[in-house]
Amino acid sequence: MRQLLIKLSDKAEFILIVGVSFSYFVMTSAVTLLAGTRHIDLTTDRVLIGILIESLIFCVVAFVLWARGWSVRRLGLRFSWQAAAAGIPLFIIYLLVYWVTATLVLLVVPSARASMFTMTARAPFWLMVLFFVVNSLFEELTVTGYVISSLATEGAGIAITASTLLRFSYYLYQGPFAAVSILPLGLLFGALYWRRRNLWPLIVAHTIVNVLVFALTS
Repeated sequence: MRQLLIKLSDKAEFILIVGVSFSYFVMTSAVTLLAGTRHIDLTTDRVLIGILIESLIFCVVAFVLWARGWSVRRLGLRFSWQAAAAGIPLFIIYLLVYWVTATLVLLVVPSARASMFTMTARAPFWLMVLFFVVNSLFEELTVTGYVISSLATEGAGIAITASTLLRFSYYLYQGPFAAVSILPLGLLFGALYWRRRNLWPLIVAHTIVNVLVFALTS
């Protein structure tokens, strides 16, 4: 298996990783959107399934990247407390960008408020935090770290845009309001990673945002 993976071209590797990482989430996002679902309860079973799915996909992606010679440094996962602490001001910027974008969307399309997607956390707090950490790590590793690093030779514009559009695609289930609001956030995270090549500020900021949403909806 490893020998087969080693022989893959860079393009084939990219298609494989993106397909494995995002196919399930893009598909379920589209199904949820088409079904008109506007609310879900994050029950214990649903959260456990989410953790299991993301963990399994993460293991597959990690194996492929290991076989292909990717390193922790190349993916931006080299940990430092300074990088992790940078996630706190990034979280504040994240909120400001989201608030400005959401406000503009509502000013232009007031009816967008009626189509907003909502979630209610029903699982225990510790399980939700575990889910948020797994989700943030998985999402930023794949959609930001891998995609941008893989496309770095194509230039910042293409790499960051591709990452942002992928992030946009699996948030479509939350409706036009949330999906459009995700675009500037994707650009913000992508630009920061392009400049710093470290995922920990993004992972920390993403986790804090998820915990805040949980606290406000539980």
